Amino acid sequence: MRLVALLLTLAAPPALAQVEWAPLPAALEAAEAQDRPALVYVQAAWCGPCRRLERETFADPAVQDRLRRFTRARLTVDDRDRQHRVDAWRLSEAEWAAHYGAEATPTLVFLAPDGTVLGRQFGFLPSSGLLPILDTALAAAAPAPPEGETRR
Repeated sequence: MRLVALLLTLAAPPALAQVEWAPLPAALEAAEAQDRPALVYVQAAWCGPCRRLERETFADPAVQDRLRRFTRARLTVDDRDRQHRVDAWRLSEAEWAAHYGAEATPTLVFLAPDGTVLGRQFGFLPSSGLLPILDTALAAAAPAPPEGETRR
């Protein structure tokens, strides 16, 4: 019996590392405090491409490495009950998703540390398509070099 259990354990695929998502206010506060960009992932429980993005793309170690450079929040596009307060605004997750221009699921919204929207990505992307977008968002959110110096 133990041998069978051991063989099943060895044959099982490795567990996928999960991306940790913070509530929206915490992610935005951390982005500003740490001078890091924020990523807001807008999804829905019924969204097949969202599950595929989580299962395939977010599980890629290179994508996870890039995602660690962002503060991260997840919103559910059709959640009208859970409220988040950011500054003077208190909106449901669905209202925040609309505020950030999420017209479909999944949507990734990239924010500068001050909350300015840098861009949006709609729909499923494999890691090979998402990595350059993450790199572009990171570069766009990087502070400008002092006058007379160039970015490396």
